[in-house]
Amino acid sequence: MSVTAAPPTVRFRDLGTLLVEHDGDLRPVGGTRLDSALAVLLVHADRRVGPEAMAAALWGADAPPRSSSTLDSHVWRLRKVLEPHRARGVPSSLLLSDHGGYRLVVTVDQVDSLRFEQLAADAADLLAGGQPDRALRRADQALALWRGRPFTPITDEPWAASTVARLEELRSQTQERRVEALIAVGDPERALVELEPAIAEEPLREGLWAHRMWAYHCAGRTDRALTAYREVRALLRDELGVEPGAELRGVHARILAEDPVPAGPCRRAADEVPPAVPVPVVPAAVRLPVRRTPLVGRDAELARLTGVVTAHALTTVVGTAGCGKTRLATEVARATAATFPDGVWYVSLTSAVDAAGVLDAVASAVGVAVPAAGSAPDALRTLTRERRMLLLLDNCEHVLDDAAQLVEDLLVEGSEMAVLATSREPLHVEGEHVEHLHPLALPAPDARDPAAAPAVALFLQRLPTPPGRLTARSAEDLAYAAAIATAVDGVPLALELAAARARACTLAEITAQVTADPSSLARIGRAPPGRPGTVREAIDGSYRLLPADEARMHRLLSAAPGPFTADLATALVGTPDHRFDVVDRLTRLVHRSLLEPLGPLRPGGLSRFAQLATVRGHAGHAAEHEGDEGREAAERRDRWTEGLVRGRPRLGVAAERAWLEAVDDDLAAVRATLQHSLVDAPAAAGVRSMPFLALYWYYRGMFVEGRRWLERAVAEEERASPLERGLARLLLGGFHCLQNRGDLAAPHLNAGMAALGSAVDDANPLVVGDTLAQLAAGPLYVVADRRRLVETVAHLDRLTRRTGDEYLGLFTELGALHVVLVDAAPAATDADLLSRCADLHNRADALGNNYVAWITAMRTAVVCLAAGAPAEGLRWSDRMIAKQLALGNRNAAAAFGLRANLLAAAGEADRAVRLYAATRSHHRFNGLSWPRDDLTRTLLEWATARLDRRAADRASAEGSRLTLADLARDL
Repeated sequence: MSVTAAPPTVRFRDLGTLLVEHDGDLRPVGGTRLDSALAVLLVHADRRVGPEAMAAALWGADAPPRSSSTLDSHVWRLRKVLEPHRARGVPSSLLLSDHGGYRLVVTVDQVDSLRFEQLAADAADLLAGGQPDRALRRADQALALWRGRPFTPITDEPWAASTVARLEELRSQTQERRVEALIAVGDPERALVELEPAIAEEPLREGLWAHRMWAYHCAGRTDRALTAYREVRALLRDELGVEPGAELRGVHARILAEDPVPAGPCRRAADEVPPAVPVPVVPAAVRLPVRRTPLVGRDAELARLTGVVTAHALTTVVGTAGCGKTRLATEVARATAATFPDGVWYVSLTSAVDAAGVLDAVASAVGVAVPAAGSAPDALRTLTRERRMLLLLDNCEHVLDDAAQLVEDLLVEGSEMAVLATSREPLHVEGEHVEHLHPLALPAPDARDPAAAPAVALFLQRLPTPPGRLTARSAEDLAYAAAIATAVDGVPLALELAAARARACTLAEITAQVTADPSSLARIGRAPPGRPGTVREAIDGSYRLLPADEARMHRLLSAAPGPFTADLATALVGTPDHRFDVVDRLTRLVHRSLLEPLGPLRPGGLSRFAQLATVRGHAGHAAEHEGDEGREAAERRDRWTEGLVRGRPRLGVAAERAWLEAVDDDLAAVRATLQHSLVDAPAAAGVRSMPFLALYWYYRGMFVEGRRWLERAVAEEERASPLERGLARLLLGGFHCLQNRGDLAAPHLNAGMAALGSAVDDANPLVVGDTLAQLAAGPLYVVADRRRLVETVAHLDRLTRRTGDEYLGLFTELGALHVVLVDAAPAATDADLLSRCADLHNRADALGNNYVAWITAMRTAVVCLAAGAPAEGLRWSDRMIAKQLALGNRNAAAAFGLRANLLAAAGEADRAVRLYAATRSHHRFNGLSWPRDDLTRTLLEWATARLDRRAADRASAEGSRLTLADLARDL
């Protein structure tokens, strides 16, 4: 399976004369009517445009009514323009019919105005974050898209006026930021050249004059800077009858006070910011494995690679198994983090088995999901292309072609991303820099201090306590250490395995073991011809020294394809052994360096372990020699993970969070079971797991992976019962709804509801009820699908009456409330509706249903917002966030967006802008469109307009890094 996807072949050039580009060929749309139709769709890109709005755009608001067939004929003509090569009978993939209206489904890269807005926002964020050189590039890219007034020739139509005005203002702001960036990078003369036409076009824009004064000052022409102040002061007095504002006066005061003229890059800052103070570049995120021991003997490689990684788009560390590639690459990534302000991300490909697995691992690590239009590779390209970020892909060798293909997809022309990979062989991607990592250097035979040799130093450093490190090293001890290092050829893994034996053996005994027994760790690395020399064979030497119970544990763990807990290990044993005995064996395997201790994912969590990829390979090979032991271990793993998944508590109960964390701890095993039951040997068990896992993927923001498993379950639905098929279909439709793709959701929702039919009375009614509750609580409400909401509520009501279950009763009431909210006009804010929302929340809270309490708190806050009561809405928002945290739900996009709206409505512009930036960031990383509604756009514009540009940029930069936990701390 390839992860590549063809780039969009259609591009809309709407910043100037409206043109459609097909594979580089620019063409006009074809007449005023079609220009208007396309323009109104672009103004509302990826949102529904009703027939009334379309008709008003084509013929004017006062024109006589036209028949629907007339409008449809124009839409048909427009589709022919947009997709001239679309075969007859094939539905349009660009211009969709959506609930009686129309929707243009596009990516940001396909529309110049959307691309312009993104680049302008990036330029503002980078400038506020102290990166003027990158801000300048973004501003240049944005302004290069501008060819004239947007949507020409229908620029001045009333329905386009606000969008045109917003884009033109954004262009002015971007020009201003570009000038500021030029000054900041030390090019004031060029800034002055750029300022002349800008001031001529907008002579009363004080920010431009402030930049002009500061540019003159930075260029050593302070007299002209002061003259410019006198000129703008006179202009403002004559034209507006006002004195210069605080920004101009502040720059004037600084110029008068500053002597001599600053040298080098010259930044203009507000009065409260000291001049010429560098802004530190702080990476947006550094997601690397925890450092547990110091890196030994790799100073030269670390220094060399630190320079190489920042200079090359792709660097691959290549070497034999056990030579320390991962550890070195991790330290290189940590050392270069400051060079990558947009983050450093570690991605382990240990559990990946194909292209989809590689894609899932990368997408989940950086937090991106499939957008409404395009594919996961498209979303990753959009995310990474203009971000200076480092991606560390670890253990590529077993998915070499798939990893290489993904790297080629991401490292497109103009990308600022860098990739650091570890593998046993190069990826063979054009432009790849290959760094060969060799074993550690050995001491010379006549060395005075053997401990100075890296191989010996690593061995001594890894000696455990007790019995303690060699604090008083005798010549005899150092001689033994040098002999051990030489015997294992300086391979780091072998040295660590040898050092681990010091708990039980003396150095003399270890020396004898690795020197005399060629089947242990003796001959790794540069072995004589015909003699064993691989890391697996070295591991086999340690394996032969294990007692029977540890050896069996080692073999069984090959069924755990990634991090695991002692609970899973206990299940793999398959006998009534006590968990304590299993933990003891795991501890002994850690002692022998055949198992890596990873520690818990969270404070108070379970310890996790993992076999290195080469160790697990050896374990699997050894299990094959024990008959069906490997297959039986995999079956026990599957039974255990199926029990874990199906043991999910009722939706919304307090115990649900602990279940989510348990799945986190053994997620690699859950994925392996799904791979087996849905791909390798499809069975009904895989389909049965879907109702239990869907909410886990949503809570964790894993849209890419969740949708992929649901699609595979639907592909194998014939293996399951009608009820199981129906639930899987409904959940897949729900995922499409959450991504605003009602057109993709419809066939699955239809099939799901049809499959339920009378089967809704079968099997476990509580599982069915929880699934229907998830559908009614979010997806159907998001797309305002009233018909299916009513149908779902009817199913829930039947289950409630049949079981008498109070939780199902709450879910039924929640669904009925959503029907009312969908029916209500935007201004419908009567006290009865508010009371109904609050009452349901309080009853859910009293019953301990955090899920219904969370949703109803959110809806109550929305009703308060519509009712003009933002203060009360903020109190409900507090409750919503508390319940969301209690659920273990990390998906923060909705929480940020709602709270930002409430703060804006309450007049708190600064806090609102900060949270709007967080909302935008979380939606972008999840591949979701934002903003979706006019109220949010209005409030966002109001809040931004209330701040001066510097304050708005600062608030946006701060907000873009916020998490839900940060928001909770600020309550």
